[in-house]
Amino acid sequence: MTPHSDTDNHPQKEELEALLTQVLPLNLPHVHFQDLASIERVIPQDAFTDILTDLAHGNPGAVTLIDVRSEAEFEKERLPFAVNLPILTNEERHRVGLIYKRHDKGLALSYAWHLAKEKEDAYLEKVRELAQDRPVFLYCWRGGGRSRYTSSMLNENGINAVRLDGGQKAFRKEVHTLLYDQELTLYPLSGKTGCGKSELLEYIQAHHPEIPVLHLEAAAGHAASVFGEIRFALMGDSLAKSQRDFETHLYVNLLQHRRKDGSLPPFLTEMESKKIGQFNLPPTICRALEQEAHIGLTCPLDARLDRLKREYFGSGGKQAETMVKDAIRYLTRRVGTQAVERWFEAIDAGDYLTFLREVMVDYYDKVYKGVEKTPLAIVDNAHVDQAAKVIVAWYADRIQAS
Repeated sequence: MTPHSDTDNHPQKEELEALLTQVLPLNLPHVHFQDLASIERVIPQDAFTDILTDLAHGNPGAVTLIDVRSEAEFEKERLPFAVNLPILTNEERHRVGLIYKRHDKGLALSYAWHLAKEKEDAYLEKVRELAQDRPVFLYCWRGGGRSRYTSSMLNENGINAVRLDGGQKAFRKEVHTLLYDQELTLYPLSGKTGCGKSELLEYIQAHHPEIPVLHLEAAAGHAASVFGEIRFALMGDSLAKSQRDFETHLYVNLLQHRRKDGSLPPFLTEMESKKIGQFNLPPTICRALEQEAHIGLTCPLDARLDRLKREYFGSGGKQAETMVKDAIRYLTRRVGTQAVERWFEAIDAGDYLTFLREVMVDYYDKVYKGVEKTPLAIVDNAHVDQAAKVIVAWYADRIQAS
């Protein structure tokens, strides 16, 4: 083994030296990369998309999907429906990486193999408990050493395991292709704030699951306004943590209605600008929205206010009031300090409807820019169940006519 020339100068010198005093006395056998897997069962990304489609269609018990990367990697980005069983933990991966980069690649591979072998029995027990005799699909970052070793080890011990070729990186490429390069037909709902676009989409998802719905705001966990995260936070929904997280949510949403031939039907969605909170809408969705083939929603002001009261304040209480007041502060430069202070007083007094009426009439309705193109249909959403019936019938007629 030949140490790298910068071993004595790098910032982690003492850490590496301490680590080597533990590792070198182990006299680890030299391990070649090809030795990591004696049994190779691999699934390409395009075939794996069919597996994900089944999972997205509501059949989570069909397979067990395991991410063998470290906890930090899993937290940053993961495949949908996956559980994390690291073959190397955060600390172990750090130590292996330090040896690999600053001392000797061969020793790093041997040390990684040693760490994995030490936990083999416990790992097998966890997988058996998790899989319950279901096929196991697993992956790492690029479908390399960690997933090759783990899949082979599982198969050698009687567990039906298949490695995803290309790993997380290949999946990310698949997501990017769909959301950046392909074409999609969308029928967005348009209308003023409080017209119930999200509520209507969620009602259709719950009561008419056969109708394809792409809920952009739910994928982001953000309602695309100053009060963006409040609605979803009060509902207890998880918020997207990154752009890639947001795009994975969109991808899974689309897979839920993927046809057997791989094509996608037209989706109902909501009219949005190019950004929802901190997230950018991918080009495929932006291009579809730019067609402005929208369904216009109308709703009486009182019904809008009642809806917004439920969405922004829930059953009331300090938590909801604090979130709303924090959001209002961002409007100070647009509506002035006096208006904001007046709204704070109304909220403190529990007079939510007075606040909402003013913020809707004096701000949101004035800044709302309607869609230029004439809507394909106009639907009143004072009552979400009745509006849903109209839109479902319209969608069925539209698809049949095309």
